[in-house]
Amino acid sequence: MNKSYSLLFAFLITGLIAGNVYLFSHSSITGKTISEESVFVSRVIDGDTLKLEDGRTIRFLNINSPEKGTPFYASSLALAKSLENKTIEVQIVGTDKYRRNLARIYYNNSYINLEIVKEGHASKFLVQESELKKFDEAEKYAIENSLGIWKKSAYFDCFKSKTDKNKEIVELENSCESINIKDWVLKDESRKSYKFGNITIGEVKLHSREGTDNSTDIFWHSKTDVWNSDRDTLYLFEPRGEIVRYETYGY
Repeated sequence: MNKSYSLLFAFLITGLIAGNVYLFSHSSITGKTISEESVFVSRVIDGDTLKLEDGRTIRFLNINSPEKGTPFYASSLALAKSLENKTIEVQIVGTDKYRRNLARIYYNNSYINLEIVKEGHASKFLVQESELKKFDEAEKYAIENSLGIWKKSAYFDCFKSKTDKNKEIVELENSCESINIKDWVLKDESRKSYKFGNITIGEVKLHSREGTDNSTDIFWHSKTDVWNSDRDTLYLFEPRGEIVRYETYGY
């Protein structure tokens, strides 16, 4: 168990556990008084989804944990499981398309959604307007310190990137010796991802839309636009999941 995981795990399981359902306020998180509900976690579904004793499903707001079968899924799941059979506080702000309750999670007076991102066990995702800066800074902290899912590649300092959200083009520039990026994956904040073929690059442009690959331009052939017009993040990974490059805009 790595140091960062051990510290957060210990942090999550300590403190008093409330026995009754009650409402209280947190003003330090959002800058205003908000109502929260005390609930009991009966089961953890995955790294960002919980099942409550009353049958409701809770999806962590503002974050996205690794999916089953992807690198670091197990450690993310284990962290969430530290909340199993515990009483936590939730602030439900809405539902998603799967009818899950989107919520901020608090335990022992800590904002767990944010702590999970800062410790590197999930990425930021569909962040609320009022929390953009804090979640962006938390993720940057985790990446820069190679925490959790953000294991730095040996090529981490080799690449620059530029995302043109209007033209749907990503420019990648390698400042090190030529590197073959076969099976490297480039993705956005959601689950849209592109796996590179057997190419060696100094510089290359990746177009989201249709086209014919050549020595300087390659094409994603995405049926929809990839890059959000307001804000998004580019992540570039080696095949084993080590992060090579990240670039964020709109935060």
